[in-house]
Amino acid sequence: MKPKILVVDDERDICKVLEFLLKHEGYSVAIAYSGEEAVENLRKEHFDVVLTDLKMGKVDGFGVLEKTKELSSDTQVLIMTAFASIESAVDAIKKGAADYIVKPFLNEEIKLTVKRVLEQKRLIEENLALKHQLSQLGCKGIVAESRTMLAIFDTLEKVIPTRSNILIIGESGTGKGLIAEVIHFNSARRNEPFISINCSAIPEGLLESELFGYKKGAFTGAVADKPGLISMAHRGTLFLDEIGDMPVNLQAKILKVLESSEVTPLGDIRPRLVDVRLITATNQNLEEKIGEKKFREDLYYRLNVIEVKVPPLRERKDDIPLLVTHFLKKFSEENTKTLKGVDSGALQVIMQYPWPGNVRELKNVIERAVVLCPNEQITLNELPDKLKNHDSVIKGQEGVSALKTSIDDFEKKLIENAYSAYHKNKEETARMLGIDLATLYRKLKKYGIAD
Repeated sequence: MKPKILVVDDERDICKVLEFLLKHEGYSVAIAYSGEEAVENLRKEHFDVVLTDLKMGKVDGFGVLEKTKELSSDTQVLIMTAFASIESAVDAIKKGAADYIVKPFLNEEIKLTVKRVLEQKRLIEENLALKHQLSQLGCKGIVAESRTMLAIFDTLEKVIPTRSNILIIGESGTGKGLIAEVIHFNSARRNEPFISINCSAIPEGLLESELFGYKKGAFTGAVADKPGLISMAHRGTLFLDEIGDMPVNLQAKILKVLESSEVTPLGDIRPRLVDVRLITATNQNLEEKIGEKKFREDLYYRLNVIEVKVPPLRERKDDIPLLVTHFLKKFSEENTKTLKGVDSGALQVIMQYPWPGNVRELKNVIERAVVLCPNEQITLNELPDKLKNHDSVIKGQEGVSALKTSIDDFEKKLIENAYSAYHKNKEETARMLGIDLATLYRKLKKYGIAD
């Protein structure tokens, strides 16, 4: 569907030139020769962009801007103005215009500006869609905006209402446990227990009794009945983390529970019915373990009804700026500090480091930096030496052009996140970032961030 643009100017020749130019670019174009006519058009149909002159009759560009935001808040407004009225155009930006164009303008400038504003509008809509998905899922604690994570949220939306078992695969520190919690607390089982156990953290001899429980006298030291975690998760969710480390003999007993929906405590002969949704997670290749006879193939297919692969942080670097902002705010509040951001040198290192420990490692680094930071901005001094001295960081610093792009991308993400977090309040955003208002306005314009 062609983007729709409304051109508003009381000079007919300018309208005709812009109509011809924009139609040639593939846009659908409507013309209004006055502010009043523009408002009527806005009441009748939706436009993606309104390109309006500032100086007109009774309803000028400010009036068109105000009515556009009232009638269609997602429509982007571009202001056209003479050089002498740039100050008024800046006022228009403060009131919600996306940008301004100075007359006389170049055709290429018009084409590029409209294209950029439409792309900006598309990104805003994608961000709103993501926020809606996150709010629908209630994904508190999951901070992400990359396409790979967005695809995971799509999958979760579909599987959360079901009873299917889910296998979450990913490196340590990627947030597999957090995803398991999101699944449970947004499902119909949310008011029932969520029981979590790390299979690699409990010795083999104790893991079975922890899962199945036991009867008094089942073994030396069993002085009273103890319910197992499987029974405790009845009608709720059982999350078995690092399932790849579960002993093979215990895997057979878990398979039996899944097949019969019954659990028998150690030392007992009476099975008990259990209704449990099972979520498992691993950082290992279970298919390889099956080939090595270290994991049961029949159990694997029982567990892997739905597979969720969580990518490592190095493969979704788009999420790093958002995570930095999130952790900076979190740990600043926890430590009663008023940190305003991360300086450019530290940003370079954070973006270039490969994060083998994933989100968990990034979280720890930011917490450490916040605690050690003596001023209002985190610098290289607060980052661990292993980050600054890593081969990837050193190589990255050799490529000045690539580095500049990385910094710009990070800075843009950081400003976008802060601007959104403070509900587009420029004064609060500038304060949080540690810059003055004039610098913020310049950055918003530079990166094409919506007002």
